[in-house]
Amino acid sequence: MYYALDEKTVVDYVQKSPVMATILVDCNDLVGADLAEGNVNLVFRVYSLGDPEKSVILKQALPYARKYPDFIMPLKRAGIEAELLKIENKYCPGLAPELYYYDNEMYLNIMEDLNKHIIIRYGLMKQIQYPKFSQHVGIFLARTLFYTSDLYLESAEKKEMAARIINPVMCKVTEDLVFTEPYIDHPNNNWTKELTPHVKEIKANKSLQMEALVLKEAFMSHSQALIHGDFHTGSIMVNKNETKVLDPEFAFFGPMGFDIGAVLGNLILSYGSQEYHAKDINKRKEYREWLLKAIKDIWETFEKEFRNLMDTKMNDQWPSERFKDFYILKLLRDTAGFGAAKAIRRVIGMAHVPDMWEIPDDKSRAIAESIALNAAQAWMLNRHDITSINELIAMVRAAKPHPKVIK
Repeated sequence: MYYALDEKTVVDYVQKSPVMATILVDCNDLVGADLAEGNVNLVFRVYSLGDPEKSVILKQALPYARKYPDFIMPLKRAGIEAELLKIENKYCPGLAPELYYYDNEMYLNIMEDLNKHIIIRYGLMKQIQYPKFSQHVGIFLARTLFYTSDLYLESAEKKEMAARIINPVMCKVTEDLVFTEPYIDHPNNNWTKELTPHVKEIKANKSLQMEALVLKEAFMSHSQALIHGDFHTGSIMVNKNETKVLDPEFAFFGPMGFDIGAVLGNLILSYGSQEYHAKDINKRKEYREWLLKAIKDIWETFEKEFRNLMDTKMNDQWPSERFKDFYILKLLRDTAGFGAAKAIRRVIGMAHVPDMWEIPDDKSRAIAESIALNAAQAWMLNRHDITSINELIAMVRAAKPHPKVIK
């Protein structure tokens, strides 16, 4: 029978679970800690007091969003996450947490404890450079997207997977929060007061709204590959040597560019936020260049790995070299659009990011947000004409705050 765990009951639950015979052998001194920081789920660490290295993470779905109780959400998203973790570890071993156990009555996953890692968003806020992050993310994206697409799978197998891994409620959340609400007057929207002149221009820009709806239609209808669905810098944990992609509960068969764009769009947000977080102007310039290089390296690693998979693993249904070039260029343009939409939504829509929202001074926050918004607008409005990642990099580097925001 389903019930929501807490710090006390989580220990009792673990003591009766299969991980006691595998991960937590001879651990008679278990304690639980509530780690939930995100918007949606319960998250606990259970560990041995005598040997804290012996530990697991439990992530349990609630029938609503933890921080937004009015948002009703399906419990079965926990099962989708479990299936995705298995797929990710199959094609990208070491780049996702190891799944130890899934309970389909309690709607929870017990998984590897990443206690030697940090959510990369917080590292970026401190100007930490992670030397393997870009390569790991590029490879993860290339392999998870290629191996679940029609380029690799037989048509019938892909369609069977798409019918099984379907996530309509979570998709509806994205459709509304990312592509619709930020461009209209909606009670879910929320932004820094000083940013209002910039927001008014965005809402009045019919071309921007049209592009957002074009992307929305693609998100709803283009079942290109099995995508993570929420691939932002709060869903990636890192240290200097390792990268782990978390939280694939929004997964479904959708457009590849949405996953690639999500992580690049969040790097745009980090770029803008350095206006506050990097106090020293030289440090700010240096770190922003590192962020731009990360955007470039993620794309170029992705493209190299994806092209290699096309050349060596693609099925025989696509007998055209020119098609490969067309496919990659379209992915880049889709990436720009989806990345822009993800960045814009996090500034003026619902559920903001710590990069921006932890800036205590409203004026400083508005300036940082305005830089990110201008970069994102440039990506979205110019995406149909771009031919290389360098053009997107140049748009971010050129982004300045709205003149009315800095007055």
